[in-house]
Amino acid sequence: MSPDYRSIFNLKIVKQFLIGAFFPIFLLSCLSPEKVEFGGEEIPYYRISGTSDLSLEIDSLENRDVIFSGSGIWKIFNDQIILADKRTGVIHVFSDDLSLMDTRVGIGDGPNQINGGIIAMASGNDGLFLLGGSYDYYLMDKDWTISKRGTLDFYHEETSYDELLKNPKPEYGGIYELHYEYQEPKWHQDGNVILQISSTHPEYNYILNQDYFKEARNLGTLDLNTGKVQITGSYPPIYSGSDFIPYLMGTAIETFQDNSFIQSFEADSLLYRFSAEGMIQYAFGQAGQNMITDYPSLKAIDVTEYDLGREEIRPKVNHYTTLDFIEERDLLVRGYTQNSQTSDGIQLYRNDTLIMDQAVPKGFEYFGYKEQYLYGSYNKQFEKEEKIVIYRIKLPE
Repeated sequence: MSPDYRSIFNLKIVKQFLIGAFFPIFLLSCLSPEKVEFGGEEIPYYRISGTSDLSLEIDSLENRDVIFSGSGIWKIFNDQIILADKRTGVIHVFSDDLSLMDTRVGIGDGPNQINGGIIAMASGNDGLFLLGGSYDYYLMDKDWTISKRGTLDFYHEETSYDELLKNPKPEYGGIYELHYEYQEPKWHQDGNVILQISSTHPEYNYILNQDYFKEARNLGTLDLNTGKVQITGSYPPIYSGSDFIPYLMGTAIETFQDNSFIQSFEADSLLYRFSAEGMIQYAFGQAGQNMITDYPSLKAIDVTEYDLGREEIRPKVNHYTTLDFIEERDLLVRGYTQNSQTSDGIQLYRNDTLIMDQAVPKGFEYFGYKEQYLYGSYNKQFEKEEKIVIYRIKLPE
């Protein structure tokens, strides 16, 4: 076993340290896959780990000059570090040392302004996708020009309103909506965007119906040209077992050039690979370190009781967070929370093989790669000190 090194991470005062040597990964390769279930069928599961010569170094950057509401989204876009203020719609553009270079967008009636705040963003070669709070969306090019704007449409199918209301079925797109609690859009094939969806239909919802996770969809593919959202996806068995854990239903997606994609779930240690057509292929991945995963059931009689239970339970357990593929380094990055006051965790996979599992500062939320650095935000900004902070992890050349 590795030594318990997590007590060294008092990272609010320590600016730089090496973390590569503390977590050796041993070779645990299985020659033949195990079997797990997904969507009612058995699929191969590969539990593969390998050694790596990666040695990671972490430090922090801060800015005391930006006026910021405290609720924001960090991304790497056009090879620059950006921070979108959710409330004001303003996007701050930074240099590599986190000095402010420019501000863009904002709420207004201008040609390159948006209607309201920003809920989520997706950055990629196709541009910067902005999701607003009123089902509005925008596509910005690298010159910060809005080239498309529209409204999400879940009701384009020929299912009557009366049918949707009285006889909800999991295949009816009209019963779904954006899942705001966990929303991390990703670019997909043909310039489309994948969104996280859920249903709060009175007769079919994730809050009160334990059978919801057996059949419900969790992904929506947005056509930017029409606004139409096509529903897809499903949940792994951990959500439809004896315990009811709707407070950990978030899902993360990463897509690839061949239009295949990988899906991760907050409560599931496995990663699931799908074909471009959305067909499940196999599972891989391993559990993070130092996690509380004994998830209690949350059964409520109404939304108020659910909200109270979620607020009480979720902070006491751990879960998986971000998922991202770094094409330049052929690395898949998955974040997770740890049972620690000072650290969370980050996993690196290459070719479906776990090559590193490292502790990172508590509150670290990975948001992108630039040159040699993995960048992560600090999800509890220092309000009293009136500064914004990000971390960066240096990968070897």
